[in-house]
Amino acid sequence: MDLTNVSFAMFLQAVAVIIVVYAAYKKIREILNDFNIDHERKKKWDITADIVREKEKVWDDAVADIRGERDYILKRYDTRLDELEKRMEDNHADTEAKIQEVRADVIVLAESIRAVLEGQIAQGCNGPVKEAKDKLDHYLISSLGR
Repeated sequence: MDLTNVSFAMFLQAVAVIIVVYAAYKKIREILNDFNIDHERKKKWDITADIVREKEKVWDDAVADIRGERDYILKRYDTRLDELEKRMEDNHADTEAKIQEVRADVIVLAESIRAVLEGQIAQGCNGPVKEAKDKLDHYLISSLGR
């Protein structure tokens, strides 16, 4: 799993949450300012139940708007994260296929070199040729499982 993509997605989610919190803060400040202006116009104890209900409605509407925005943002980033995970899986499958192709090529080349070394040994070239063949045999057995 590529942590860079996941970390970026998590960063974007954090940014989205910060934006939602900032929007809530601005809305709360607006409501409080409206409330304070209304309060200053009236006497301290002259706030009626209608004004309180009106402010509660405004507050409830603002909270509902913020929740809707938050849900929308989280859904978008969850979708994006799912897309990134799918791309990572696809890339992994492609990489594995390429590795198998390269491995097959390496096996063909190693076996070809082994055949050349056996031919030289058969013609009487010993010493370094024999050592090279032994090392190649060891490599084929240990690394490639041949």
